[in-house]
This record gives sequence, structure tokens and C-alpha cells, in this order.
Amino acid sequence: MQTIGFFFFIGQLFIFYISSSSLASTTRRLTSPKLTDLQLEDFNLKVNPNLNFENPRLMKAYCALQEWKKAMYSDPQNMTGNWVGTDVCSYEGVFCAHALDDPNIVTVALIDLNYGDIAGYLVPHLALLSDLGVFHINSNRFFGIIPKTFSKLNLLFEFDISNNRFVGPFPKIVLSMPHLRFLDLRYNEFEGKLPPELFDKRLDAIVLNNNRFHSNIPDNIGNSRVSMLVLANNKFTGCIPKSFVNMPRLEQVSLSNNQLTGCIPEDIVNLQGLIVLDMSDNEFVGSLPKNLHTLKRVERFDFSNNELTGEINKSVCSMPSLLDFRISSNYFNEISEECDKLMSEQLISVKDYDNCFFKRPHQKPTKICSPMVNSKVDCKNVPCTLQKSDVEPGNRKITPHKPKPPLPKAALIPPKTKTPGAIRPQFLLMIVEVEIRYGVS
Repeated sequence: MQTIGFFFFIGQLFIFYISSSSLASTTRRLTSPKLTDLQLEDFNLKVNPNLNFENPRLMKAYCALQEWKKAMYSDPQNMTGNWVGTDVCSYEGVFCAHALDDPNIVTVALIDLNYGDIAGYLVPHLALLSDLGVFHINSNRFFGIIPKTFSKLNLLFEFDISNNRFVGPFPKIVLSMPHLRFLDLRYNEFEGKLPPELFDKRLDAIVLNNNRFHSNIPDNIGNSRVSMLVLANNKFTGCIPKSFVNMPRLEQVSLSNNQLTGCIPEDIVNLQGLIVLDMSDNEFVGSLPKNLHTLKRVERFDFSNNELTGEINKSVCSMPSLLDFRISSNYFNEISEECDKLMSEQLISVKDYDNCFFKRPHQKPTKICSPMVNSKVDCKNVPCTLQKSDVEPGNRKITPHKPKPPLPKAALIPPKTKTPGAIRPQFLLMIVEVEIRYGVS
């Protein structure tokens, strides 16, 4: 399956670097004087005096990239095969631009080794790339941890290390990157709790799916200004924090395949910018929120594989942009006439099997439906520490969901190119289908 380009606007690099004088002036104040930048002496590096460089920054870049190349144990596509000589701007996957603080200086601004299948680790020397704005190493075999020196990358605004083999707790070093806006850590082996500081940081996208994170979602999640939030396929527990409904810029969110409990907040209708909402494969109880029709932009809702009950009311089917609505494997037992008509006419795509609807195909047996349908849920009294074996209310037994096995990851090798414009800049709208549900990165 062909991977969809994942929200990285490479063009922003050149907007960022080729900008108005006022932006350059502002950035110059932020980054100068460069007394905090790492120097070769900090790593006991010496350069052959017979080598010629256009400027000291390119000399530092040469040293950093050569040290990184030494830490690469396998490069089956020979992406770094031309990493020789002093012209680092001609290296495969390395792109240069004029420095923000001095337009007369050319410096390394972007690294893109996506889909290289390279095995190795990140070296501290990469922090010598003090003008780096974008760092992409998606779909390789890099392992280990993120060097602490990466906190010196003061201009970095896109950090994509997804689909590698990094380990350890959440890499807090990213919280020290002052201009970071896009953070993509999906498909690694990070584990433990998420630091609350993550949601106080000014980010546009947080993508953490398919790791080993486990904890409650921090209560301050509502402080975040992200437009995309992907926490799927981890082991998050507890209820959705109350502040979640206060995220004004949120457009795409997936909490799929965790162990979240409680009810879906009624105030979720406050998220007026929502386009995609995926809460499937959790342990949510209760009914769908009322007034969903006020969400004018929603195109996809996925509440499948939970313990939800009640009616699919006309509010759901009155959402003007809705294209795809998934409620399979719950205990819904009623459907409004308006929704029934839309489903029958296939005006929206609906997956409603394995529920308790009367006279609809592929539904649960009555003996399974009756206890669930007849026991009402008081969301005010549903504990956020609900365990899989808890019984509340009535004799409601929460059954854990078995995650669906992901499809094998395809070997995704895009055409080689030396221009960053060939990197597709699409913003992924239906991330849930392609990335999360099918395990393709």
C-alpha cells in the first residue's frame, strides 16, 4: 500500500528560511549571538587543515555528518554513498539554504533520509547543525535514544523519527526545542508516561501512535494548541480528561485501541474544528453525545468496538459533512427514522454490524443484548478507574478488546530525488484508515 504523505509541509522550510526581513530580524535576536552553539572543540574534533569550506557552519556540518555516517551499520540503498568530500550541500538527503541570521551564509537546513532502511544510531555531533529546521528519518532502523545535545537545535521545527527502533521513556529532550511544531514519534518502542509539559508546548501536531506508552492522559491536554493528535495503539487508561474539549484548533484526533474508560464527554461538541474523530477499540460506556449536528466539519466518526448503548439519533445524521460513520461492535439498539433512511439510501458510509438493532443484519443475539440494553449508565458515577472485570451498573461486564493484527508493512521506497519539492506535502486527512488501523507507516 502506498503511504500517504504525512502532514509535513516541506515548503514551510523555505517560507521559514526565505522570509521577510522582520522575521529574520526577530530570529536573529532569538539566535544571536551564537555563544550557545556547540563547537568542534566540544567534541574534541579536528579538521584536516587541507580541506576547504565555504564557511565555518558547513565545516561543522561536514564533521557532524561524517560522525553520523560512522554510526550507520547498514545502508542497503546506499543513500549516504556520496557523503564524501566537503560539499555537504550535495549529499543525498541533505539540503541547504541561506541562514536566518545572515543571508550571506549558506548552511544545512534540512535532513531527509526517509525510507532509507538505514541501521544505526543518532550521534551527539548532529547538534553541530545549529541551523537545522527539518529532521526526517522516517522508516529506517535507527535505534537507541535521542542524544541530549539535540536540545541545542534551536531552529528545529519538524522532528520525524517515526518507524524506527528507538526505546526508553518519552524523549523529553524534544520539550527543549523552542521552535518545534511537528512531532512524530509513531512506530517506535517508547514507553511509560507522557509528560504533562508536552501539552503546554506550542505544537501543531503530536503523533505518538504505535508505541508502548501507558498511563492516564495528562489532565492538562486541553492546554495544547495542536490541530492533529494521534495517541492510538498504546495503553492509555482512565477517562478522557475534562480539558480535552477545550482544544480550539483540534481537527484530527485518534485515541483508538487503548484502554480508555468512562463516557464520551457531552462537551465534545465544543470542538467545532473537528474533521476526524476516532475513539474506537476502547472501553467507553454510555450513549453518544447529544447535539452532534453542531459539528459542521466532521467527515469521519469512529466509535466502533466499545460498550456504547442507546439510540443513534437524528443529531448524528444531521452533521452536514459526515461521510463515514462507524459504530460496529457496540450495543446500540435504536436508530432514528432520519438516520435509518440515510443508511438505507447509502448517502453516508455506515458500519453498524454487531450491535443490537432490531431487524438489521449481522447483529448480536438477544440474550447478549438484553442485559446491556436494559441497564442504564449514569455517566456521573462511572469511575475512571473502571477495570475490565468491574460490574457497573447492573451486571455490566466490560470485555477487553483484542487489537486487530496489523497488516505487514509494505516496502515503501519513493523515487530518489535531490529536490525537497518531490517530498509530497499532503496533509493526511484520513490518517486513521491508512496509518493506524492497517499498521502501515
